[in-house]
Amino acid sequence: MAKMYGVHEIELHPGVSEESFVKFFNQEYAKSFVDSFGWKLMLLKGDRGQRAGKYALFVEIESREARDRFSPAPHEGSEESKRWEAEHKEQEDYLNKKWALFSPTDFGTHLEYTDYLVLE
Repeated sequence: MAKMYGVHEIELHPGVSEESFVKFFNQEYAKSFVDSFGWKLMLLKGDRGQRAGKYALFVEIESREARDRFSPAPHEGSEESKRWEAEHKEQEDYLNKKWALFSPTDFGTHLEYTDYLVLE
């Protein structure tokens, strides 16, 4: 089983404090995925190139099967992920509302991303 990596482009609202966003991401947002799905999330900031100064969410997933267990098709949650979301609705609502204070990026529908499969 080959590892997968996802790169999801993120935009921030004008005037958002990078320090506040990074703190929220690392201390609250990323932890919810590690604890629940075993996914490792990292926040990246472009240093050079087309997206210099812009942000991306980098996701490390153990395998395609692990990704598909959560999301079997683009923008589609599995029954397992829907159950998890229902059981953690209060936490999800809190994280989504707080995320929206920092970014207009909507992970459910409007997101530029690519999932990469490691070739061995």
